[in-house]
Amino acid sequence: MENFTAKDKKIFDDMKQCVKDFGLNIANEKSDDGVLSWFSMVDYPGYNLGIIFSYTPSHSLVEVYMRYAALPIETIPAMFELLNHINSNLSLNHYFIDPETKTLVLRSGIYVTNYFLNKEMFKMVIRQNLGISDSFMPLIKKLIFTDQNPQSIMDEFYAMKDKIPTESLEVDRKSKEQQAAQKRPFIIHGCADLPVFPTHSHGMTELGMPEFLINHQAFGPKQNGGLIGASYDYFCNPENTLKLDAIKNGETVKLTVTDLKPDARSDTYAYCFRRVYPEFEMVKKAYDLDDPNQVSPDTWFVQIYVGGDDFALTDDYYKDGSKR
Repeated sequence: MENFTAKDKKIFDDMKQCVKDFGLNIANEKSDDGVLSWFSMVDYPGYNLGIIFSYTPSHSLVEVYMRYAALPIETIPAMFELLNHINSNLSLNHYFIDPETKTLVLRSGIYVTNYFLNKEMFKMVIRQNLGISDSFMPLIKKLIFTDQNPQSIMDEFYAMKDKIPTESLEVDRKSKEQQAAQKRPFIIHGCADLPVFPTHSHGMTELGMPEFLINHQAFGPKQNGGLIGASYDYFCNPENTLKLDAIKNGETVKLTVTDLKPDARSDTYAYCFRRVYPEFEMVKKAYDLDDPNQVSPDTWFVQIYVGGDDFALTDDYYKDGSKR
């Protein structure tokens, strides 16, 4: 790795630690043509799944490739049709057939921004790929081992989709994290497990916004996620940008539920917004920050809390993993 910078090596080491957290092995580690990579193996009932993890510094790109066995040649035309159906259900991930080896591959990736790996985002990509494999590999096996055609397989899938497992192989403390259902240009993580972590956003920095956090016990993961989404909508309104500037400069802004959601039923809560920093225990727990100095200068954080919940403003509340 002599041709790679200290930053590249740190990102690669962070990737490996994330994978170890899943209990996956690391084999055949190498650097080739400006790409750092290694290979892992997962045993699924009825088939083995090889995973290639790679980092391309020149493109600031981290990728995950899940490789299945080579496909029988006679199934490839129908497989292309099936994969078109499957890929229409995916967003950041997609299946393709390697033209040289005829191997089926599930591919996804994230860009490394601000000089450090977003480890939580990287873990999310791994979880997504494992979950996608759980959901769609049975369809692929049907095409290979039965006489069903792609359309009949997909018809069965859509009829049974509510019964498809939503959890993948998860071994870390955030195994119960959920994503807000509404599609947005950012991600919201919440958790109902113990010890739980604060509901928080990922990806707002790239939109010129702060990352929002809220105490997990405020309204529960789902409603917390909706509140973060409503806060994004509110502060994106040009009429409210001065309030966001005020928060960035240290003021606490208080809003009502009808400020955030004009069609909502009025309540008595004061929704408070204040700037918090990477050293705050809430931020460290939400984003798995081993070193708060890793955070980019472009990233800043806003805590949402209910007026009167002063306990949520203290480090001690979050130090034990927010079990209370």
